[in-house]
Amino acid sequence: MPEGDIALWRKVRRRFYWLLVALLIRGADLVPAAAGRWFCAGLARLALKLRPGDGRVANANLARAFPELDTMARERLLKDAATAMGYNLFDTMAAGRLLDQEGYVTEDPGSGMPGVVDVLVELAARGRGVFILTGHLGCWELLGAWLARELRLRGLDGLGVVTGTVHNPPVDRMLQNRRRRLGMTVLPREAGVGPLLRYLKGGGIVAILQDQYTRTRNLDVPFFGEPAPTPVGLARLALRYDIPVLPVAIARDQRTNRQRVVHLPPLEFKADETGDDDVEGYLAHCNSRLEYFIRRNPAEWVWFHKRWESVGKTNL
Repeated sequence: MPEGDIALWRKVRRRFYWLLVALLIRGADLVPAAAGRWFCAGLARLALKLRPGDGRVANANLARAFPELDTMARERLLKDAATAMGYNLFDTMAAGRLLDQEGYVTEDPGSGMPGVVDVLVELAARGRGVFILTGHLGCWELLGAWLARELRLRGLDGLGVVTGTVHNPPVDRMLQNRRRRLGMTVLPREAGVGPLLRYLKGGGIVAILQDQYTRTRNLDVPFFGEPAPTPVGLARLALRYDIPVLPVAIARDQRTNRQRVVHLPPLEFKADETGDDDVEGYLAHCNSRLEYFIRRNPAEWVWFHKRWESVGKTNL
């Protein structure tokens, strides 16, 4: 195919995906929530059948994380994960509408700790900024929108989010602008550390999704007992600038079909007595917190990502 035709085809395909995403988001604002979740769950289960390669990746990941499960148990969990992905896809697209429903997003009443917003306000008062450690677990986009709103209600500047770039410029612009409308400050990973540091030094609170392999600097650190390439940026900055890190996640309450926010105590480690920064040890603590959240709600993690298959491609 001539180069000009290839470029035209790419442009048409990108525009098609942009239109599809725009229609889905618009539809999520109009249809009843139950119907929207049912439809999106059906799409996710269909995608699982049409993309057997993703299913094989997910099965391999489940076997690594839960070796005690037999084949049938892993298949059941994989189907539950596809359904949860569909539900959370709808909640992502309808985030603005769902936030207006009183009590749709609340904190886990059984945590026995101060609320996550109270903890964040206290940590932010130190003036060094705060990292939120989270992952692709549950409806993470809804979590970001909820935190941004709650923090603004407490007089803070909302929430900064470190984001990757969708390799479709029209779709990427639409999604990033949507995050901004929901109150989040977008900090693209490709922009480097400068904007992130400026936001933190202004006392900002920044959420980082730390549970996937990215083409950034990383170390192989245990995750579910096996080495997994883990981005080093969060640990290096937290150690260098004494920035507290608060592990936070969101999960669907199966009894009420509403979303619950949970958190663990903040991570606050300093350089060791020799003055060296134990980045690898810090990342191990981060991975253990993410693992705790995933074990608590295994069906709501994105098992289709090649989390472990890039071991050995350490980039420092």
